[in-house]
Amino acid sequence: MNEKRLHSLLEQISRFPENPGVYLMKDESDAPIYIGKAVNLKSRVRSYFFDAHEERAHIPVMLQKLHHIDWIATNNETEALILEANLIRKVKPRYNVDLRDDKHFPYLKVTTYEPFPRLLIVRKVVRDGSVYFGPYTDVRAMRRTADYARKIFRIRNCNKSLPLQKPVRPCINYSMKRCSGPCGEKISRVEYREAINDLIRFLKGRRSDLIRELEEKMAKASEHLEFEKAAGFRDQIQLIKDASRLQQVDLKLSDTDCDVFGIAHGDRVMCLAVLNFRGGLLMANRHFLFKKTVWDFSEANHDYTILQFYTMEGQQIPKEVLIPPDESFSPAILQRWFDEQGDTKTEVIAPQRGVKKQLIAMAERNAKLYLAQKTPPSAMEDIKDLQKVLALPYLPETIEAFDISNLGESFTVAGMVQFKDGMPNKSGYRRYKIKTVEGQNDFAMMMEVVGRRLKRLKEEGKAFPDLLLIDGGKGQLHSAMQALKDFDNPPLIASLAKQEEILFSPCIEGEIRLPPTHPARKLVQRIRDEVHRYAITYHRKIRGKQFFSSSLENLPAIGKKKATLLLKHFGSVKRIKEAEVAEIAKVEGFSEKSAQQLKNNLSQL
Repeated sequence: MNEKRLHSLLEQISRFPENPGVYLMKDESDAPIYIGKAVNLKSRVRSYFFDAHEERAHIPVMLQKLHHIDWIATNNETEALILEANLIRKVKPRYNVDLRDDKHFPYLKVTTYEPFPRLLIVRKVVRDGSVYFGPYTDVRAMRRTADYARKIFRIRNCNKSLPLQKPVRPCINYSMKRCSGPCGEKISRVEYREAINDLIRFLKGRRSDLIRELEEKMAKASEHLEFEKAAGFRDQIQLIKDASRLQQVDLKLSDTDCDVFGIAHGDRVMCLAVLNFRGGLLMANRHFLFKKTVWDFSEANHDYTILQFYTMEGQQIPKEVLIPPDESFSPAILQRWFDEQGDTKTEVIAPQRGVKKQLIAMAERNAKLYLAQKTPPSAMEDIKDLQKVLALPYLPETIEAFDISNLGESFTVAGMVQFKDGMPNKSGYRRYKIKTVEGQNDFAMMMEVVGRRLKRLKEEGKAFPDLLLIDGGKGQLHSAMQALKDFDNPPLIASLAKQEEILFSPCIEGEIRLPPTHPARKLVQRIRDEVHRYAITYHRKIRGKQFFSSSLENLPAIGKKKATLLLKHFGSVKRIKEAEVAEIAKVEGFSEKSAQQLKNNLSQL
């Protein structure tokens, strides 16, 4: 993987959420090559680029083909696990081949299309008219549930195509009361179907109603002195109670398909997140970005975004559509639209509480995280806004910002950062030591640094930036403008005052005050904060080096070279003080005599 692509991927990963979820590694054609789950998406994906992978030799090969990474956030690790399994089963990525079997969680399938249905354990959902339950994360518990269900409802477990032309003698399962014997006509189709209906209710978790009905049947059988039949109902009730703790499905939802919508707002872009649940299982999470055409974006457009989703690419309409319960949506309007789409009844719900309300929160969180990852969502639009605000004659695609960092009159440095198309270009960052200004004169320092930068660009035959952004008010701006007078066709210039966040530009009269949410203000603040961070970091580094070096250089017979050699050998002044004379004498340029003299003079520090 080349350095440029690696830098781009790491920059992308740095904005990943620290939530549980699933990540999808994709190649240049947008095809998934690997899908995995994570407790912390940001940490897990980042580890691919810093671990040795000694036990998984295929990972470096896979990373060579990696182009970009998508993700889906979930509520917890269990949901991430099941989502991972379903996405792998659907997409079949190349590098998931070793994990695929372990991640295909099973379902319980009731073959309701058969005259005498069966209860099967399957790994794949097929649209054949059957009723499915799952997937089950605890396979052992699921198998116990299936075993209990067959005992309770005496469901057949054979592959015979029933009904047979001639009845046969039932197998041993009938004698063991694990089958009702439909192959020997020991039970009618109507009675068997009633047992299947009870089985479905049992697997749906409606056990309380089922137990209550069985208790009524048991009491009625006892009244008619049908004690053997009553004992059968009693055994069923006990088995249901024993098995009630074993059914474990990934989400506490009904078997109705539903789509869940969540919306998050940026400065000029909104994000629509759609969670697709099918049979209670989160199958996918999609994100859509919509540009806001005006600052007071009309929230009534939210309804349109949902309708737009269902009119694209032949999108399937589910039985339920969950929308946020706020004034930005019109459930009645949406319901009317869905009623006109076909025979399938779709209910629009704006939940106020419960599990469905939690699903709305999950969708909104996904939308916010996706929007945060894409920040700034449209940097060029921010630059266009800045051009309008400052009345600049052309678009400032390259912006360079300057900041002075000092401690009183000592250790004064400056930092410069470069932004291209609204994004930081770290290869263009520069650091400066103030050379010509003595004392604390920020105006003169700014003039020196700006002049040195433009002079260097001119000497190297490189183009000037489109805009210089100065950290400070009118004074700093005027000082920088003085430096521009020495150059032909100088760049445009502006400044941002720290306290009140006021912009100044020679292209416009007066000061410019923007609301805190204005994208142009946020852009210059991002640039200002970055150059301030960069200058402070350099200042601390230089201050530390200069402090230790200068303190040694003040001693007799110790110049800059010897001070540097001493610090390089011992690491700090403290360790030099603690060292023996013989150890100091080992440093280049020192004898035992000069080392002893140094030890005597160190007491002055």
